[in-house]
Amino acid sequence: MVSTKTPPPEHRNALGLDALRGILRGVAQVYLQNNTLTGVLFLAGLFVSGPVAGMCALLGSAVGAATAALLRVPAERIGQGLYGFNSVLIALGAAGSFRPLWLTALAAVGGAVTAALLTHVARYFLRVPAYTAPFVFTYWLLEYLGEFRHWPSAPPSHPVLGLGVFASAAEVFLVTGLLPGLFILAGLAVSRWTLAVGALAAALATYGIVQGVPLFPANEITTGVYGFNAVLVVVGMLSTGRGWRACVLAVPAVLLLQAGIEAVGLTPATFPFVLAMWCADLWRARSEHEK
Repeated sequence: MVSTKTPPPEHRNALGLDALRGILRGVAQVYLQNNTLTGVLFLAGLFVSGPVAGMCALLGSAVGAATAALLRVPAERIGQGLYGFNSVLIALGAAGSFRPLWLTALAAVGGAVTAALLTHVARYFLRVPAYTAPFVFTYWLLEYLGEFRHWPSAPPSHPVLGLGVFASAAEVFLVTGLLPGLFILAGLAVSRWTLAVGALAAALATYGIVQGVPLFPANEITTGVYGFNAVLVVVGMLSTGRGWRACVLAVPAVLLLQAGIEAVGLTPATFPFVLAMWCADLWRARSEHEK
């Protein structure tokens, strides 16, 4: 006989807290961090940027987690946010690209489900972590369908050093601005202070490089469009046990990759970061195999 008893209130509360932590970690995992407080600070930065961005991030992470649960993914992986972060990014892409609001929500949910499915499939076909590749491919798919515009960026702003540097950290989430960037850096700092230092150093280095090469529009430099892949790849390198030398090599590499992807007419999104991390992972695997 099947029991029809409902779980006790304390059990339901525990399940609710676990689900909330998983959703927040889904936001934190955009920067490869399995840290609830980091997710809270990232989310605060998104709400500072705008309520739609914050709500879409929550929606994307929740949909990604729900999709993973339907796929019978182990609860531990769902709780770590590993099926949420790609869905967060595609939902934010929808927030920056679709109007009216109902279409934003529809695109966010559909894209979040697709990104979570691709994340699941990638586990069986890739020798390396997928990182944000499911987001990138979903983003390109939606662009191909004729609904997406180019990578969202803020209106032209006054070229102030502080804005461009701090905005690079926020632009990973497809938003820009000084305050959102500060919240992102704070979120990295509570996870590990060296990550915030590395992110800031990457943004400064990128700012110097693109200012010295007269190929980039000044207003886009200050929004962080040319710095976010560098920030993300430095955090990725440090989070996966690599040192500062790898970071120094990775920053100009992602800038070159971004220029190359733009040259063939594609939106770079976070694909330069993905390619750099894949190369580093494959090199590490080869080195370990040779030993």
